Amino acid sequence: MRNFLLLLLLAVLAGIGGFGAYRLIAPASSELIGKTAYDLQLHDLQGATHRLSELRGKWVLINFWASWCAPCMDELPLLVEAQKRYGMHGLQILGPALDDADSVAPVVTRFGINYPVSADFTGADAAMQAFGNEKSALPYSVLIDPQGRVDRLMLGALKPGDLDALMRERIGN
Repeated sequence: MRNFLLLLLLAVLAGIGGFGAYRLIAPASSELIGKTAYDLQLHDLQGATHRLSELRGKWVLINFWASWCAPCMDELPLLVEAQKRYGMHGLQILGPALDDADSVAPVVTRFGINYPVSADFTGADAAMQAFGNEKSALPYSVLIDPQGRVDRLMLGALKPGDLDALMRERIGN
């Protein structure tokens, strides 16, 4: 009987934990799809300012990340490659980091990041929430179409085949 109660307690705790995990990783709000995107303003590590509204006419992939996020680190080479491959076809990646510049700069160098990156924890977190990620889970990516509308919200690490398929579908090549 004691073993049964222990197993029952463990099952209940697992269920509660699973529900909590689901709420954390549940997809971001799809209400934003097709709506005009929040006009993100990003101050990169060199001091230049980039506004989403200035990138109209291009596909923009905003990838929210942090140096302490292992899945974020795993997808950085994929993003660098995507900027190389699709940049000449109308893609611009932006990388707001929920981090400080002292943590972000070495990552930019290590991975050879070839797109604008900012280091502003508070600003990046607020922007990420404006783009529907209320839990602030990382990594989080938002694809904006050339008209400035939200096309896709993606929670979790991007996969090479998935990103390539999405870019070929949206941009071609």
